[in-house]
Amino acid sequence: MRTLGIVVAVAAVLVVLGSLVWWWAGRAVERNQSKASISWWGTRNGWRYTNGTDSLLDRFHGVPFDEGTSHDVQDLLSGNTIAGRPALLMQFSWYHTPDLPQGKETGASGLRSGVCAAAVVELPTALPAVSVRRSALGGGIDFESGRFNEAFRVEGTELKFTHDVVNPRVMELLLDDPAAPPFRIEGSTLVVWRDGNVTDAKVLRELADFAGRLLELVPAFALDAGSPGDGPISTMPPELIGEPPTGAISFLQKLEYRGHQIERYEHVSEMWQQKNWAIVVKIDVPWTWPVCVSASKALVPPGVKPNFDDEYLTGDPSYDDLFVTGTPQPGFAKLLLTPQFTNFLANDPRALRIMLVCKGDNYRAQLCVMTHGRLADQELADTLTDLVCDVRERLPAETLTFRW
Repeated sequence: MRTLGIVVAVAAVLVVLGSLVWWWAGRAVERNQSKASISWWGTRNGWRYTNGTDSLLDRFHGVPFDEGTSHDVQDLLSGNTIAGRPALLMQFSWYHTPDLPQGKETGASGLRSGVCAAAVVELPTALPAVSVRRSALGGGIDFESGRFNEAFRVEGTELKFTHDVVNPRVMELLLDDPAAPPFRIEGSTLVVWRDGNVTDAKVLRELADFAGRLLELVPAFALDAGSPGDGPISTMPPELIGEPPTGAISFLQKLEYRGHQIERYEHVSEMWQQKNWAIVVKIDVPWTWPVCVSASKALVPPGVKPNFDDEYLTGDPSYDDLFVTGTPQPGFAKLLLTPQFTNFLANDPRALRIMLVCKGDNYRAQLCVMTHGRLADQELADTLTDLVCDVRERLPAETLTFRW
């Protein structure tokens, strides 16, 4: 399973084209790494991971969404809440093309660009605008705390509501956190954001945590005092969420079953020229393993010859006719694929449309079974869960002491 980068084609004025191409190309490797971090953290904490869509940003207005003339949403976490309210976590890029008012261009090409990470929370009612950001010059609405006035700039359309939001406890939160991000309330949306590229899910986690603490400190009466809101997140059309990139985990479940700690997740898989949704059910094993994959040939589309560059044959035609196996460590495959173990797999109907994967990650072995499908298919997910437990309990003992 590989995380594939996004290829972005940008049509622009010829003088800008080169700058845009280099900007996106430079971001590609970083995005591969950040996608893996964001998808793993997000799905393990109840979020669903997708690429998002650029049209998604049309549902939100003002800073930071009004920066730039074009946008590209790269990472979106949805399907979860912050402080009990529908929420999104996202990373998006923006850029200005050179057709700006005279005097606004910067650089030889006139291109300006940036990256932003944001936590967006749907509020119970539509509220007046309030924005708070750190500023060395202070300014805006004054509060009782001179120290706060010197460090932050607060703007708001209604003075009473602004003071209800920026109350003493919120001021204390902001002053005690030197990295406190800017935030803004407008309509039925709270947005907390940070400029700069997200290379680690930690940034999104911190934004979500900050938004949650902030909502705990703002009185409920203030958030409920507005007019009926438009529910920009709860009423969002599903197509705006977009699709997950190939290889990145989209949704994950954790459970304890038959004495095993199990993770099962879905992602878009691409193997043997076939792109499909896949379910993976995984058990960690207290050892380290090399990679060894044994895949049912029934998973291979018609007309495609199943093979691995490092193919391994067990020597048992009844197994090798049904499964194709690959590993860089044939010594491990020999210990794993014993006659008893291969006989179990070859004669179990559940195993005849799965891929068995043994691999190591962070000094732990992982035993996975995978097939085409979605976690919404409860019967299939439960069947794979039983199967991976059976496989774990039948592992040859020598695989748990293998050294390589």
